[in-house]
Amino acid sequence: MFRCIKYFCFLYGTSKTLTKKELKRILAFISVKRHAARNRAMLLMTHLAGMRVGEVAALRVSDVRLEDEVVKSEIRLLPEQTKGHRARTVFLNERLQNKVDPSVKTLCRLI
Repeated sequence: MFRCIKYFCFLYGTSKTLTKKELKRILAFISVKRHAARNRAMLLMTHLAGMRVGEVAALRVSDVRLEDEVVKSEIRLLPEQTKGHRARTVFLNERLQNKVDPSVKTLCRLI
């Protein structure tokens, strides 16, 4: 199946995005695996904020949360963290903040 998607994207120059149903299935799968909180937060950042995998991987907990463990409304990415080596700001809407908040709190307890 993934080969078909890659071939389609190669031919037509489009990216495949997840449907709501696919996202729910992946989140359900992640929830029963090891490091579920971290993986859920990472997936939601890529899907809902449009961040690249490398950008999410380069984040630190301090980039995402304030001192009082509240998720920031915007994340400032340094040039070293982005593909084009240009600094940019990623805005997190309330929906994403609410979905990532439990994951961030779990990660804060582990640190």
